[in-house]
Amino acid sequence: MDDVTPASAPQMTDEALLALIVEIAQTRLGYTGPLTHDTRLVEALALDSVRLLTLVVELENRLELCLDEGDEQGVETVGELITLLRRRHAAD
Repeated sequence: MDDVTPASAPQMTDEALLALIVEIAQTRLGYTGPLTHDTRLVEALALDSVRLLTLVVELENRLELCLDEGDEQGVETVGELITLLRRRHAAD
């Protein structure tokens, strides 16, 4: 098999990352609505500090990457989160 992506980590396409964010929002945050690239994270997911930490830790674990303090600056939408995750993955 030529794929070097760990079996547990999803592919880093926008669609796969969106699906992962939706899955985490549903299973870990109890979110039941739709999520799109334009969805505002804080408002839609009712992110307080604990819920944000839950989201970040789940993403880090599933994608096998580490977000740095301050990475969240300027991330307001799901699409911006996807861009951040792709950028961090490329840097790791």
